[in-house]
Amino acid sequence: MNLFQQPKRPAHHSIPGVPAGRFRLWLIPTAVWLLLLLGCSSLGLVEQGAPVATPIPTRQPVPTFTPTPNELQPLIVITPPRGETPGVIILPPNVTPNLIFPPQPTPLPTVTLPPFTPTYTPIPTETPIPTPTLTPTPFVIVESGLVSMRTGPGVNYPLVAPLAPDIPVTIIGKNTLGDWLQICCVNGGNVWVAASHVRIVNDISQIALLSAEPAPTPTFTPTPTETPTATPYIFPFERAVGPQFFPTNNEFLTIWVYLYIGENPFDGIEDDAAGGYFLEVQFAGFDRPNTNRELPSYDYIEWSAPIGAGNRLPFNYKYEYQPFNPVRIEYPSATATPTPLQLLGTGSWSVWVKDGAGNALSEPVIFFTDPSNPNREVYIAWRRIR
Repeated sequence: MNLFQQPKRPAHHSIPGVPAGRFRLWLIPTAVWLLLLLGCSSLGLVEQGAPVATPIPTRQPVPTFTPTPNELQPLIVITPPRGETPGVIILPPNVTPNLIFPPQPTPLPTVTLPPFTPTYTPIPTETPIPTPTLTPTPFVIVESGLVSMRTGPGVNYPLVAPLAPDIPVTIIGKNTLGDWLQICCVNGGNVWVAASHVRIVNDISQIALLSAEPAPTPTFTPTPTETPTATPYIFPFERAVGPQFFPTNNEFLTIWVYLYIGENPFDGIEDDAAGGYFLEVQFAGFDRPNTNRELPSYDYIEWSAPIGAGNRLPFNYKYEYQPFNPVRIEYPSATATPTPLQLLGTGSWSVWVKDGAGNALSEPVIFFTDPSNPNREVYIAWRRIR
């Protein structure tokens, strides 16, 4: 048998009565038609059976920032030591080694402290303060009567004052014999009393011993009898003219006053008038104020009447007193209304010069009036002498 001989293939079976070549030609279109039919059926089944998917929303991606280095860091090459060969560090140019490798701090020296041994400090004990013993203050008291207090320890010393009963007075000293005690205080000073005339309260053994100066020797000095000498007061003004009286029909009192400086009141010199003064007027001891306008005396001269009149006199002060209107005054028991002259009064008038404070500067001038006397205009002149 030949090993390389091909085996025989079996012959194809054919349809009886159909040639083999034609049979093959019918098989190809039939197969294509079947494939198309199966494909369309399957596609319809797939389209009908497949569910419609709901679209899923897509998340919008957010961009992220990736920083880009501004510059490249310097490259440092480090070769570790090997065996006895030391390591090597290679730095790029223009790089300071201290910026890359800072210097190591210098270690501080180690301080060795000695072992702590506690020291015991004792707490001081308070020293008790002794309570002082109070010594009662000695004093004297008079039980009855009066005891003389003197300037020294003895009856030959001057008397200061008597000490009345039940008045305690402090003892501040005693004499060497102890029969006289010095007490304080009378009118700001120390005095002495006899120990036998007073009662001593509390211990006087610790009282200081005092010595006094010798008693003064009394000398009699007669007291002269003083003869009072009356010193007359000299007023600044003295009366120079008046009082002069002039009749008038006026039912009130008028006083013309001339206050001047100099010798002659009628020389007509204006500088002689003394201004700034007033007049005090009283009737029967009662004040009669000026019912006219009250003004101080002028420092110039006026005249009481025009030129050619009979009673023309210089003056620089005028006083008037008019009684109250009698119509306004009621007298329940009176039968008739008094007249102004009756209200002016019957009696004595006192007139003197005064200053603005009311001080009298002259002696009073006295005159009288009554309703039947028509001399109700009065003229008085005073001269200032100092």
